[in-house]
Amino acid sequence: MMARPQLVLIGGGHAHALVLESMIARPIDADVTVVVDRPIAIYSGMVPGYVAGQYRVEQLQIDVPALAARAGARIVLESARSIDADGRRVVPTTGEPLPYDLASVNIGSTVAGLDLPGVRDHAIPTRPIADFVERIDALVGDIGQRRSSDTCRAVVVGGGAGGVEVAFSLDARLKAMAGPPIEVTLLNRSERVIESYPAGLARRVERHAGTRGIQIRNRTRVDAVTADSVQLDSGESIPADVVVWVTGAVSHPVFRSSDLPTDPRGFVRIRSTLQLEEHDDIFAAGDCGTFIDYPRTPKAGVHAVRQGPILIDNLRASLAGRPLQTYTPQPEFLTLLNLGDGRALGVKRGVTFEGRWVMWLKDYIDRAFMKRLQ
Repeated sequence: MMARPQLVLIGGGHAHALVLESMIARPIDADVTVVVDRPIAIYSGMVPGYVAGQYRVEQLQIDVPALAARAGARIVLESARSIDADGRRVVPTTGEPLPYDLASVNIGSTVAGLDLPGVRDHAIPTRPIADFVERIDALVGDIGQRRSSDTCRAVVVGGGAGGVEVAFSLDARLKAMAGPPIEVTLLNRSERVIESYPAGLARRVERHAGTRGIQIRNRTRVDAVTADSVQLDSGESIPADVVVWVTGAVSHPVFRSSDLPTDPRGFVRIRSTLQLEEHDDIFAAGDCGTFIDYPRTPKAGVHAVRQGPILIDNLRASLAGRPLQTYTPQPEFLTLLNLGDGRALGVKRGVTFEGRWVMWLKDYIDRAFMKRLQ
């Protein structure tokens, strides 16, 4: 009797959650092992709402071991140290290597600039996202206990979509408390916020920031963070009681420890079939990969969700020896930004819009996605 193929899923990101969901309804012809460094995965789309106090923490959580058990998969609670492509093994931080016939990676990304002086000691990075979520309540509780006469200055570093949502959501959460006066500043090194999105969306962000007293500083680079300030490359020092680090994406160390093809930022290079360049037996989805044919594809969670059905189909096809499908990233997709106050901004095909109905739409989409996985 021939041994069953071994499929190893590295990471519990959105695409792998959809793979496991698919296996519940239709088992895959392989022994499946899921390797994750922690049992609970966080749905990133609802994190700004959690920061704003709109959701409970359990509403963001995907219980990966429970999902894996329902899918008939084995769980290994370990970090993957490296992928030995020649030996076809996943090497965990501890424990025995895991052999595979097929492997798939969906581990997301981390934030850039953590090695700048003081950032690890004094700033709160938004990745790993589970750590960020754990620190938010402690942060809010600490600020709530401060003397009401002392202004609390929160600085958010990073002017992309994530930085904008965190700045607005944190502003809403802190100002809703009976605590000290709040000043929120968003530091952005580009010419304007959310530079990769239409200018109309940026204008809406700037207008709402002005109305709510959130200061946006463009063309601003951070050199260091101290216990009570953010140091800029201009020599200016900005007072800061709280610093949240929401800078651009960089790859996880696992790829630096593996002999795999990567782009200049360390992300694995993937083909449109989601297979790694030069490796037909390794797939990758979500932020951890860069498309060879579409290198400018944004690191956005929507792509991981949309890659999920293609990934599960191609894993099944690889096991059966069938042709694989290809994934073509949409040049534009629906983007919804939570402003933390019951309203949201949106853009689709260059058309921007806003209002409470937009937040209702975002909430409906997010809850529907989580209902499938919880």
